[in-house]
Amino acid sequence: MENKLCFSVYGELYVVDLDRMLYFEADDHYTHVYYSSGTHFMIPFGLAKVEAALSDKWKAGDAFLRLGRKYIVNTRRVFHVNAVKQVAVLVDDHGTNYTLHLPKPVLRMLMENISGKLDTMVTQR
Repeated sequence: MENKLCFSVYGELYVVDLDRMLYFEADDHYTHVYYSSGTHFMIPFGLAKVEAALSDKWKAGDAFLRLGRKYIVNTRRVFHVNAVKQVAVLVDDHGTNYTLHLPKPVLRMLMENISGKLDTMVTQR
């Protein structure tokens, strides 16, 4: 299970395929998992546990970024960030957009993270 996370609790096993991930969303002591295929499910673990498991995965740490208290996103799926409107937009495999509403400082950090990984960036002012 090269690029997968396994979460085990009370005789149950949840396998999260990181290659298919769009984003994780916190929901109290649970986490919603959104795949790029459109599949969505919930695991009985908080976002902090998911973040810790991701940081233990050497391959996954590059693509996933914690955004505030509510989200961990696959930065490879982000195609638009607007700090003024306070949104980040991700796209799944079917062309469906997912809009996440986030504070400006969090979005600026996301923009810096993504632009720091790119070789070429064109700006206009």
